Amino acid sequence: MCAIVAVAVAPARAQDPGAGAGVPTAEEILARSRAATGGDRRPETERELWSARVAGLDGTLETLRRGTDTASTMQFGPFRTARGIARGERWRQNENGETIVERAEPSQAEKPTAQTVARVRDPLDAWEVTTTFGSGHVQRLYYDVRTSYLVRSERTIAGHTTRTDFDDFRTDARGRTRPWHYAGGDDRRENDFDYRLVRDDLGPAVTENDVAVPRDRRALVEFPAGADTVRLPARIENDRVYVTLEIGGRALDFLLDTGASSITIDQSVAASLGLPVYGRSVLTVAGAFESGRVVVPLVTVGPLAMHDVAMRTAPYASSDARDRRIVGLLGFDFLDACAIKLEYAAGTVEAIRPGSFVAPAGANALDVRLNSGAPVARATVGDATGEDFILDTGAAFGYVVFQRFARAHPAALAPARDGRTHAGSGVGGSLLYRNVAPRRLTLGTSVLEAAPGIEALAPNALGFDNQDGLIGADILRRFTVYLDYAGARVYLAPPRP
Repeated sequence: MCAIVAVAVAPARAQDPGAGAGVPTAEEILARSRAATGGDRRPETERELWSARVAGLDGTLETLRRGTDTASTMQFGPFRTARGIARGERWRQNENGETIVERAEPSQAEKPTAQTVARVRDPLDAWEVTTTFGSGHVQRLYYDVRTSYLVRSERTIAGHTTRTDFDDFRTDARGRTRPWHYAGGDDRRENDFDYRLVRDDLGPAVTENDVAVPRDRRALVEFPAGADTVRLPARIENDRVYVTLEIGGRALDFLLDTGASSITIDQSVAASLGLPVYGRSVLTVAGAFESGRVVVPLVTVGPLAMHDVAMRTAPYASSDARDRRIVGLLGFDFLDACAIKLEYAAGTVEAIRPGSFVAPAGANALDVRLNSGAPVARATVGDATGEDFILDTGAAFGYVVFQRFARAHPAALAPARDGRTHAGSGVGGSLLYRNVAPRRLTLGTSVLEAAPGIEALAPNALGFDNQDGLIGADILRRFTVYLDYAGARVYLAPPRP
């Protein structure tokens, strides 16, 4: 489940009917703004402390800067996260203390296709600079006519718009002017955010170590002494992998889901376990739903143990396994903490201690990007290639193509004979799709002839408009699958005879 915030599309802005004459270019507006704010007067090092309120939680944001390198740490209730840039390399650290170095994604680069400038009076008197990108995303920047300060930004992605308003502009001793307050969100108050700068410190200096990529804060998954490989209490039914976790003395079944960007537990089950819920926001997967966060003191997975585990809540509980109630998703946080071997033919799942994994000889090695928390790889459908297919053990399909891929490669898809629209279930709602004629599917060195596939019909299926599709369990089951998130690879090996 790779969730994004669900927000509402902003209304069209009223433009000044006489704004055609003397309208500056976008470059001129940007130059004026830089001159007005002293944008080139940033100190070499800086420490900022912000107070914040996000998703109903109060907290702090501390940002360190050294040249172009940054490190920001967020603390909201018991949850600590961080992100930054070190020598041009982006990284983030999640709530369970795992550091993810983000790989370059050229296919995600935004390419402007059009730009306009207009004088608007509503929602404020400003120059509105609108940039439309090839992806369909739209960015609107509002510069105050009198001061040339950037006072509002809006960005429309996947059919939804977020906004940020900037105010309380102050000028420091260096002549640099910037907002000491910004806030925004959408039409759902659960998604509002508010940040206020409370301290700006130019000394002591920020060191190179202060902004370096941090190590994991801890080993989330604890292995028993002397064991490098353990078999998990798991079973595979209808090509989906179910793992039994013990929480609060109860055995609970979770779907092992590489498409999930975190560990998720059903909100009613979390309540029955007496787990306090922190904050609430609205997320979108197959539909919009409310989500919070919990901390589980102890989770055991067979002989493995995890302490103080941060999990997301969602309305997930289902009965998609035979005689079992599935109450959560065992996603990225667990899978990143150990290597995993999924042997579909034998119906077994093994966890391998970090540092002990050895790549299987002769296996098809797929390079993956884990920036979103799900493994994303290159795949070819027929003769059409996409760089952004999610390898998703939780998806009960062969392969799925999203509308971005369908628009870019219409000849690669042909509807199946029935041509009917179907609905599949997902977190928060349903997914409309149609079957497509079988095509050759290529994943690295693996070639599957006449692979079954579907086309997701919603323009933002599963909350995405920047992915090509996903490779589901009906394809992955044909292999023994090794998940090596530490090495940013997924291996596909022939099943044992």
